[in-house]
Amino acid sequence: MTALACLRVDLSAYQGHMPAAALEQLVHKFAGAYLETRWAWPRRFAPLSDVSFLLTDPRSDDLDVAELQRLSDELQRHLFGSGEEGEVALLVFEGPHPAVTAFAALDSRRLAAALVDPDQLPAGGHLTRIRPSSSGDGPVAAPAPPAEESGWTATPAALRRELTQGPPPAAPPAWEGYQGVYFSPREVFFGDVVMCIPHNARGHVSVTDGAEHAPRDHVAFDTACIDVAVETLAARPAKGALIYVPISFTSLQRPSLRGAYVELLAKLPAARRAELAAVIYDVPRDPAFTGLKQARALLEPHVSVVDLTISDPGFEIEKLPAESVNSVTLMLPDGEPLVRLAAMRRFAAQLVHFKQRRIWPGLTNVRRPAEVEGAVRMHIPFLTGPAICSPVPAPVGGRALALPRLPMSLNEMRFPRAAAPSPPPPAAPTAPV
Repeated sequence: MTALACLRVDLSAYQGHMPAAALEQLVHKFAGAYLETRWAWPRRFAPLSDVSFLLTDPRSDDLDVAELQRLSDELQRHLFGSGEEGEVALLVFEGPHPAVTAFAALDSRRLAAALVDPDQLPAGGHLTRIRPSSSGDGPVAAPAPPAEESGWTATPAALRRELTQGPPPAAPPAWEGYQGVYFSPREVFFGDVVMCIPHNARGHVSVTDGAEHAPRDHVAFDTACIDVAVETLAARPAKGALIYVPISFTSLQRPSLRGAYVELLAKLPAARRAELAAVIYDVPRDPAFTGLKQARALLEPHVSVVDLTISDPGFEIEKLPAESVNSVTLMLPDGEPLVRLAAMRRFAAQLVHFKQRRIWPGLTNVRRPAEVEGAVRMHIPFLTGPAICSPVPAPVGGRALALPRLPMSLNEMRFPRAAAPSPPPPAAPTAPV
């Protein structure tokens, strides 16, 4: 059965001076951008109003409430910061199509009344109110009117959900692996990004393969990857190729998680700092540069290289301070080849700013040989993604592989290993011709 729901952003608790219409436009823009990158195919979404969206998931009987919790956190931080001013809550009304559309049509007065008295909700649906994690309240389910009134029967999975309980402890990954970071000017793998396959997962979780494989539980994923990096370093001689550990930007910005990340990063051996790099992922389209500065300060004692992975090809690299990060990597959007190529060209148009700030450009989620050729032609040297390296059980950093033979795979790993590459020279990358 396909899950169907109306996602509505509730701003009734906001007590500010911004006009409601202007605030709703901000919510529509930010929530739409979030869903575009995170609510990946075959799931679909469509705007119903400035503050409501129709969500569908053909693979499930009910929606992933934990994933929508992250949207609530992002909206809260983006609109109000980390202070106490205002609160963003998400209302998720699941049910048959007539009930969902009726809920979307409720005006603010009727919606407020329905939140107080659930009997005023459209019959046959199930309402969940999701508050930001910082509020201390998890998702809270509101009782629905009897399903028989609409002729729709709630699914057993929806009836069994206990949304007031926290998720069970995360199990360790069922499989741990790596994906190589390719340096095209030398046709060699410069390092490896850690990835894994969680227990009972449908596929691998990675920060190099697009939204479909992006981590949902950032803290659990980052923890697993750091543990893998520590084990890898302990099992190999010093002075090897770089190991990139994923670090969630959003998690670093949350005061409630910062202490946990300090302890997590402390696991990384200080003596092997030169072999460690960080991939900062989950970066909003317009991050606060003070947040980037704080993230760099937190990571720098533990890693020698910091990469910033972005999703907006128009990211204003010229606003970054010189050498504030070592590289900025664009996650190519999921979509048609022409859309992906256009994003690549827009990103490459800013190479002059990369050169001025001594920051290396890179691309991830590279999926096609034509995209590899385009990156080489546009002088974007660092590449990751399915067309570069499939998930492999051991690091490939230091291995040479000619461009025509990409991607690196288990079959290619049978060939002899090349000498580990030295880091790129400190000079800025070549400007586009």
